[in-house]
Amino acid sequence: MKSNFVIVSILMTILIGGTFGLFLIDDAFAQNLYVSSDDSEAYKKQKELEQKKADQEAKSEEKQKELEQKKADQEAKSEEKQKELEQKKAELETHRKNLEAKQLKKLKGYEEKLKEIKEKSQKKIEKNITDDQENFSQKSKQIEENSIKKSEEIQKKLMTKSDKLDSRTKNILDKINNGTYMGEKTTTFTYVETYELVFDFVNASMINDKSQTSSMTGKMNFTTYDKSKSNLKLELDECEITVDEITYNCGFGKARTVSSGESGAKDSLVIVAFLENNVLEEVHTTLKIFLNADIPINKIEQSRVSIIGPQSKISDSWFLSGTATLSKIVSTSEKTITGNNSTVILEDGISTSDKR
Repeated sequence: MKSNFVIVSILMTILIGGTFGLFLIDDAFAQNLYVSSDDSEAYKKQKELEQKKADQEAKSEEKQKELEQKKADQEAKSEEKQKELEQKKAELETHRKNLEAKQLKKLKGYEEKLKEIKEKSQKKIEKNITDDQENFSQKSKQIEENSIKKSEEIQKKLMTKSDKLDSRTKNILDKINNGTYMGEKTTTFTYVETYELVFDFVNASMINDKSQTSSMTGKMNFTTYDKSKSNLKLELDECEITVDEITYNCGFGKARTVSSGESGAKDSLVIVAFLENNVLEEVHTTLKIFLNADIPINKIEQSRVSIIGPQSKISDSWFLSGTATLSKIVSTSEKTITGNNSTVILEDGISTSDKR
């Protein structure tokens, strides 16, 4: 009986304890369930945040990768462009070198051709100069011979027709015949000096009608006949001048120095020549030229001189004025002067004396 009671007590105890335990368990479960519910919300939020963070990180990584890819693509394009530029630069450099080589080759060809042309031209010029010199020398010699011959012919013609000439011309011819035309020499030296007078720009105006004008061209050659310290007397060798398309030859003539001012410097030259018309060959006339220089005539090597009008003229036909060039062609420094006085007289009535 007691044992059954004990057993029943134990069972009751277990039952009561179990029921109480169940209450405790239920309460604990309820509490745990409430806590788990809160934890689940937080967890979800945490998870959401983590997911968002993960998504953001993934997007950031994706954008970073995109940026890196773009950067890589840009770098690749830049490298490709750089390579293309370098390739083009290399091609341009090669093209430039080829062009320079071609141009240099052409230039050398041009230089060789130019050199060849120059050599041919120089040879041709030298040949032409030689030929021209020979021709000029021959022509000059021929002209000189013809001019001298013409002067001699004019003088001979005048001699044969002296009875038909005026008294003044006859008087001149007589002086030429007896050797007194050039006057008395003051020295015993034979001079080796020649002068050339070239008419550059000489105007000719008709004496009877000054509105009628022309020009005079040509030249005159002289040989020194006599000279002193300041005086100079020249003998006309030859001349050929043209006025109004009419050519004249010189039969004979002479020139002397005079002073143009009060200084006494013999800076002027008076020329008198006897001319023959080259067309009619019967008309004889007198040429008179009065020219001035900036220095004494006997010191001239080559100088521009002035032809002074109306003193300068051709008989009663033309007044002359303008410029010419007077040159000393050949000279020697040796000279011998004798006597104390020298007088030079031309047939135009002008004379000068030099007393030393």
